[in-house]
Amino acid sequence: MFEPTENAIRYKWDPLTSTGYKLRFDAEGAAKGGHCCFHVEDWNCRTVTNEWPCEDLDEALGVLNHFFTVDIKQERERLSAWLPVQYRAAA
Repeated sequence: MFEPTENAIRYKWDPLTSTGYKLRFDAEGAAKGGHCCFHVEDWNCRTVTNEWPCEDLDEALGVLNHFFTVDIKQERERLSAWLPVQYRAAA
């Protein structure tokens, strides 16, 4: 589920552990030339409990794939439309 106010996509809520993962794009950091513009976050009831800063989209998808199965190629294509045009080079 895409959260436009957070510039994030939520993945895999696990009711057994009451946790989930989301991928957040730091547009402000990208605009300033930041290197880790993608963040995989472990979240619990709207609170981030752990975070993995990533250099690019492939690295972020690899982190997500560590926690649950992600078709990296398919997800990369799907997410390319999500990124603002001026920041797609960060991917």
